[in-house]
Amino acid sequence: MRKVFWTLPLLLALALLVGACGGAAAPADAGEPAAEAAAEEAAAPAAEPTPVVNNFGECEDPLVLWHGLTGSDGAVFAELLQQFSEANPELCLNSEGYPWDIFFQKYPTAVAAGSPPDMVIFHAAEVNQMATEGLMTPLDDVIYNDGTLAREDFNEALMNALTIDGQTMAVPFDNHGWLLWYNTSLMEAAGLDPNVLPANSEEFIAVAQQLTTDVNGKHPNEEGFDKDNVDVWAIDYTWPRFTIPTTLWQYGGGVISADNKTATLSSPESIAAVQFWHDLMYKYYVAPPAVPGKTWAGDLYKNNRLVFMWEGTWTGGFMRDNPDIAAVTKTAFINSLAPDGNQAVKFDSHIMSVPTGVDEDGIAKAKQLMTFLVENGAYWATSGQVPALKGVQELPEVQSIASVAMAAQQFNAIGRTDLSHKSFIEIQTAWETAVGTALASADADIAAALQAGNDQIQAILDRP
Repeated sequence: MRKVFWTLPLLLALALLVGACGGAAAPADAGEPAAEAAAEEAAAPAAEPTPVVNNFGECEDPLVLWHGLTGSDGAVFAELLQQFSEANPELCLNSEGYPWDIFFQKYPTAVAAGSPPDMVIFHAAEVNQMATEGLMTPLDDVIYNDGTLAREDFNEALMNALTIDGQTMAVPFDNHGWLLWYNTSLMEAAGLDPNVLPANSEEFIAVAQQLTTDVNGKHPNEEGFDKDNVDVWAIDYTWPRFTIPTTLWQYGGGVISADNKTATLSSPESIAAVQFWHDLMYKYYVAPPAVPGKTWAGDLYKNNRLVFMWEGTWTGGFMRDNPDIAAVTKTAFINSLAPDGNQAVKFDSHIMSVPTGVDEDGIAKAKQLMTFLVENGAYWATSGQVPALKGVQELPEVQSIASVAMAAQQFNAIGRTDLSHKSFIEIQTAWETAVGTALASADADIAAALQAGNDQIQAILDRP
């Protein structure tokens, strides 16, 4: 067993981490710069843990599960746990759902105190750091080597991200991430075929200028266009945590090299990718400027003021709540913004893990729940997320959910997981701050902002 050492900076970093989860409220997905969000949170009164507790069955030694599924997907998850309880009456289950910031305070503290829950659910992107800090039990001998589950039945890129020092640290519950949601009615009104989407940067600019209109009906490439009073936008710069990696990869750039040794945020490819978003905002005027307090993309979209929306698979819940706009919405692979049309999209996963220090009885119970959740992923698909098992993805009831079927196809074809590094959270904060600076104003020095972020990231990578 690894000994766990926790420092105050790491605990604070974990406390500020808010992952991408289904059913996030509008502000959480609105692309708020990380530095500003952190400052606001630091100024706010300390939050008290307010778990969403669901107990299934009664016994003296329940299976204890902690997770952060507290949005609209939390209700679907609770129903799935009820199904597990009914199918396994010999077990009782205590499920505690926390806001992610609270979860990442409690989880390491409980492990360090020797009183962890039997099972936790968080994100694939955080696995390297959690495993490196000694918070996770390797699961090869628990659930993979005996044939209960097979690694090859999951997305290969995802399984690689969950493998640290040759050990598989988690079981994927789902695949979730960016998908293109677009308004077919607005495309048709602009004289465009909604079944023919732009395939590269040049095509996108032409289409975007045709779609964007000010309050007087003028387009950005027409004389007299009022950039300060736009009625319909072609696209919006949504959550940077998914939008930026997707665009960087399309351009052949990134944040760090594959061997985790070199920061690449200031590479020519990365600069070009961020420059393109800057141009969409401040040169072509087809996307709202990425300034604090701007209208959330979902609010624009549901009011027929946004055509292309890069948003998460969890947007299925948003569409159910807005049936009128859902009726004119289609989904597709994220469109490429690269000159050569290169495709890539970021996806993540809610993963299931056994914390360090759980006894054999707790591990056995966790294994039973993990297996059930994976094999019954079709029900979880009703939350908008893609079931992790490829075989479950192909079931008719999953394929009948158009956005889930499209997302599954996309992630398997062009999906990439986020960087895997033991200082993931610190690196993420550095690049989010740098990109936020680069996009904050029309006269921002893109190269200088990214170079500053690159220097911070390289210093992190150079640590022993």
